[in-house]
Amino acid sequence: MSHEEIAIALGISRNTLEKYHAADLSNGALSRRMEVLDAMARTALKGNVSAQKSFLAMTPTLAAPPVDKEKPVGKKEQANRDAVTAADGTEWSDLLPDGVTPIRRQA
Repeated sequence: MSHEEIAIALGISRNTLEKYHAADLSNGALSRRMEVLDAMARTALKGNVSAQKSFLAMTPTLAAPPVDKEKPVGKKEQANRDAVTAADGTEWSDLLPDGVTPIRRQA
């Protein structure tokens, strides 16, 4: 039933119905939807193809969260990044004081 029809049946205005019975309207609509989905699921499990298609169309699909893609790094930027740690693990690493990075060429 529409809200207007419910209000007429109860003998109140639609505004009064929505103001004082909003929770009841929402809960009632949700309960009815759950009943319909339950009946449709039972019918679909029995092999009714139409019920299967309708049920799948009504249920939300779950998707994997989006993957944050890093912006691709160009050749020059990658070379600059590699130059910062180039001496690590070599006999040359002790020649640079801690916190000092090699001088980068500007393109």
